[in-house]
Amino acid sequence: MRAAIPIEALVARADRASDIVAPQYDSIPQAGRYRFAAERPDSFVNITLSVGDFPGPAPSRSEVARRAADHFAGMMGRGLFETLPTKGFLLYQLDTGGHSQLGIVGGVPVSCVAEGRVIGHEGTIGDRVADLAAFLRAARLASSPVALAFQADRDQRRLMKRLASTSPFRDFTGVDGVRQRLWAIDDPEDLVEIQEATARIGTMYITDGHHRVAAASMPGVGPGWFLAILFPADHLNALEYNRMVRLDQVPSAAQVTRSLGPDWEATELGPAGGLESLPRTRGDLVMLLDGVWHRLSFHGERSEDPVESLDVSLLHQRILGPVFGVPSYEDPRLSYVVGGESPARLERSVTAYPGGVGFSMHPAQIEDVMGVADAGRLMPPKSTWFTPKPRSGLFVVRWRRTDVTGAVPRARPGREAAGGLDK
Repeated sequence: MRAAIPIEALVARADRASDIVAPQYDSIPQAGRYRFAAERPDSFVNITLSVGDFPGPAPSRSEVARRAADHFAGMMGRGLFETLPTKGFLLYQLDTGGHSQLGIVGGVPVSCVAEGRVIGHEGTIGDRVADLAAFLRAARLASSPVALAFQADRDQRRLMKRLASTSPFRDFTGVDGVRQRLWAIDDPEDLVEIQEATARIGTMYITDGHHRVAAASMPGVGPGWFLAILFPADHLNALEYNRMVRLDQVPSAAQVTRSLGPDWEATELGPAGGLESLPRTRGDLVMLLDGVWHRLSFHGERSEDPVESLDVSLLHQRILGPVFGVPSYEDPRLSYVVGGESPARLERSVTAYPGGVGFSMHPAQIEDVMGVADAGRLMPPKSTWFTPKPRSGLFVVRWRRTDVTGAVPRARPGREAAGGLDK
């Protein structure tokens, strides 16, 4: 059974690619997203704007989709995209300088969802799926590929390495500093080899794009497949999703230590501004309290349950709830801060608020994601952050109204949970 099918694609013009290709959608604060797009009419951000991005009274879903379709038509009229001459696959590489990842771009049949070959680890929000479904119905185009991870074998790795050994036909650095390379694979023998290689993939794990998969799997929305990029699992780079709580009364470090009990070891590390090391391994949390960093190391018995054993579960169930009185993931006193190479971002967030306490965690790994997905479970909200994410606007696929399929399987998982809107 096929896991990937060739696509007919439009590609951003070589001399304008850095202007056209959008930066990572959620790297632009929502409050400034509309202005960012308005000041850059050739940026694909204008196509990915969502209902909540517009100032004033929110437009309807259908109006947002109509505006996106009209804007894309204008970009086409300005000659910003070129049509690839034949149907094929793309090879797409993102390089931040410190990390590089390479994947195969194609269409993935929505039937793979019903078959259990495409599985996720996050829930979806109904309104956000509906927004995306409205966009796909009206605009009939896609450019933000769903990111899928798979366990690559030696032959699949060898194939990708060979295909990427030639000169890319797009090679540029975006406004966010990420270098992007693109190869068009249209040789008939290579196409057969890619299809045979991807057909051997047993399971594809969604690492970004749960809402897109759910929307594309709805009846009457898409052509029976969704745009995706398949990454070998070990190519992906995970960052920690840190936490901050804002309290009226902040306990002392001694009170925290007493409340944690014998399963935890607390060690003072030093004042804010002087810490360089992040959590070293699983079960290792770092807390910023009253301007001082403390390492909290868990030495208790870890659950064998794939969700309960996650560090994020340890933090919420063993620390945030019982010690700080913040038991819920939706508590308004709780906020989320994406990590990085240093704790500076979390420090800035914590010190900006009186009563702020920060927690830096070891990143959840792709093996954690796969374990939870394989068990048919969902991770807690804001558990994973894989970066860099594929960008929008470098390649675009379109379909005709007559290509839209009727009844198709519903995407799994179907339970609603917190998450971000993405096209």
